[in-house]
Amino acid sequence: MKTTSWRHHYIPQFYLNGFLSSEGNFKIYDIRKNQFVKHGKDFSSKSFFFEKYGNLLTNEKEETDIIEKEYGKIESKVAVIFNHINSSSIEKYKITDEDIAMLQFFIGVMYWRIPSNNDQVKSIINRKELKELGLDFKNKDNETATNKELENRIKKDNNFFKSMKLWFPHISYPEIFNCNTPMHIIPIPKGLPAICSDNPIICRNPSTFRVYSDNFIFPLNATNIFIRGETKKDLLSTIKIEIDMLIFKQAKYYVSCTDEKYIEELDKLYFDYYKSTNKLRELIFEKILNYAT
Repeated sequence: MKTTSWRHHYIPQFYLNGFLSSEGNFKIYDIRKNQFVKHGKDFSSKSFFFEKYGNLLTNEKEETDIIEKEYGKIESKVAVIFNHINSSSIEKYKITDEDIAMLQFFIGVMYWRIPSNNDQVKSIINRKELKELGLDFKNKDNETATNKELENRIKKDNNFFKSMKLWFPHISYPEIFNCNTPMHIIPIPKGLPAICSDNPIICRNPSTFRVYSDNFIFPLNATNIFIRGETKKDLLSTIKIEIDMLIFKQAKYYVSCTDEKYIEELDKLYFDYYKSTNKLRELIFEKILNYAT
């Protein structure tokens, strides 16, 4: 009897491992309840940031976790790159140009996978025809055919929605070849608690963000960020706090942190000095990029 996996992480475990305490765990803050889960209990990276059977495809006769397996293949390749980064000395990262391209693809996969972008996936599916999504109907003579009724049924199927989340980073990948904006891995100040969330990609323009061409900031672990954009030579020491603050404030469900007090401090600083994620985002990009675009 075949069994299917059920703990389907939208934030991969190997990525979360870069935000653990020295003891190998973190605490989880519930955004909806405005409190730490189980009074600040410590959890492992496998315990959160997943959806039960989130990538399971089902019909009346069978079920399969093939999408989860496809994600697993991508993660296996990217985890090797992260291991190199995590084991590298400052500014001597053991990665190649091919690794940089793979990191960009991984960010594309994560972007379409996280719950914060589910509504965007559904919106794209609803307003585009299947041929615009790189899909065609073929008749028995292998000719392209049109069947609006069938197309609409497919687009309403939850299996199709799950499949498109995996498909989008593949069909949009050619955009990367028209982007000449430089990429950087930059160390950020150490000594502060590690923090991550279910929405860890900081987009320059969230409402119009294009994964393979627009500026972004992406924490690779607690002490390194991956950036697309023309960066300044020196970063202010406060940038780590502000990046952590935005990662916290743009989360949808959960934030991980190695110190309960850090969340409280970020929350207070946010309401005292920023009050708006848009304002905070602008300040971060102004401090990191040579120019804001």
